[in-house]
Amino acid sequence: MSFPTVSCAACAAPLAEGAQFCTQCGSPVDTGGGQAHYHQGFGCQECGGAGAHLAAEKVYCSSCRWLRPLHESYDVDLNAFLWRLDADAMNVLRSMGPLTAAAHAVSERVGRPWFEASVNGLRLSEKQLPEIFHAAIRAARVMAIRYLPEIYISGEQMWDATTLGTDNGAFIVLGSVLTNFKGDDLLFVLGREMGHVRAGHALWKTVMQFVSGRARHRSIMGEGVLKLLNPAKLVESAIDAPLMAWSRHSEITADRAGMLVVGKEDVARRVLMTWTLKSFPLVPRVNADAWLEQEQTIDGGMTSISEWTMASTPYLAGRLRLLRDFAGSGELQAWRAVVEHWAPAPSPPIAPASSSVPRQTPPPPPADPNSIRLVCPSCKGAMRVPKSAFETGEPINVRCPNPDCKSILTVTPKKPEPAATSNISH
Repeated sequence: MSFPTVSCAACAAPLAEGAQFCTQCGSPVDTGGGQAHYHQGFGCQECGGAGAHLAAEKVYCSSCRWLRPLHESYDVDLNAFLWRLDADAMNVLRSMGPLTAAAHAVSERVGRPWFEASVNGLRLSEKQLPEIFHAAIRAARVMAIRYLPEIYISGEQMWDATTLGTDNGAFIVLGSVLTNFKGDDLLFVLGREMGHVRAGHALWKTVMQFVSGRARHRSIMGEGVLKLLNPAKLVESAIDAPLMAWSRHSEITADRAGMLVVGKEDVARRVLMTWTLKSFPLVPRVNADAWLEQEQTIDGGMTSISEWTMASTPYLAGRLRLLRDFAGSGELQAWRAVVEHWAPAPSPPIAPASSSVPRQTPPPPPADPNSIRLVCPSCKGAMRVPKSAFETGEPINVRCPNPDCKSILTVTPKKPEPAATSNISH
């Protein structure tokens, strides 16, 4: 069983069977009778569809999740970050008729609502963990995603991040430990997941999770969704191998997407090493030179065999080598120039102006036996006046030394008491 290749009329991207809109450009798909199915933002009561009624400074519609492009002409070519072996592996998956049918059975018979309902965690919003939510918006806009995927924080698999869903909609689940990444580190994590969304990985990630029955939901779904399509006709090992191969390659695509978003190789390396070692305290203690030596001396042939037979994610040494190659490529530099033009990095916080910082009352001057200590009635600061100033008996004006006060205090010296008169008679 196979499906005819259908392409988007707007951007020529391949379309999944029954897709209602293009996952690359968001354009509606003509159903053949001249009647198009529109994207989720059409007719939105808040933004009017595609942000038509949003204020210019708003970049996100909380109802339909539409995102304002960085510029009306801004876009990111999929080939800017797509790993070539990922593209080849996806073509292999699409060529497997039974597996493609199983993938669409997941989409059509189970659907995204079931997947979202199965996630036990927090759903991010402008009110729920807003610092992570706004970083996700930035990552999605850099990746030219038109509608923000739902993002959840889950404590069930605390070090995992995955993108699930269908060709018509994806959502992201971040393990709770990953929220300990901050700043550019967190932006890289979110950029990777947005890369999965943009590359169309959500459906096949869902296949990895549910169709083969390996996921933690196995107890719910028995032997996996393959039972919907008579799994007796499918050999599991023949399915696992290409799925695992694609899964490894898809992570390289995601790494490249994260690099495109954050633009800093040291950030990407730090995050990937922390993620792989599953330890925040350990990574700062790693000797970088020793690790680079290990990275370059690992037996590539044996590592590839082990990786191919045992892992659905790429091993760290090879992964970081590929990342280094991509970071130094002219292609990435050219795309980063575009990104930095339309989405410059946020400026560092500006220190408050000195005038806005309350100035403390200066400490009182040291005691002087030849002066008199006074207290300013306005700021309660200390003032000292030489005793000689009171010798004339005339009122004197004393200015407060506090530069924020400078009040003037008028002091009238106390008149001396008259000398006592003797009453002794002679």
